Amino acid sequence: MDVELLVIVLAVVLPLYPSLFVIYERIGKYEVICAEFEAHRDEHQKSKEAYHGTRIN
Repeated sequence: MDVELLVIVLAVVLPLYPSLFVIYERIGKYEVICAEFEAHRDEHQKSKEAYHGTRIN
């Protein structure tokens, strides 16, 4: 009975791992894109402050 249950559990769980790995990779790529966007936004804010000579909120 234990072996049968183990086989059933593995048959259900193992096919999920490739999809979970793909989701994990996409989340990582999304975080990189967000970090780059944040850096560009900060750079733009600094250039606006330098151009206008004041701090803009």
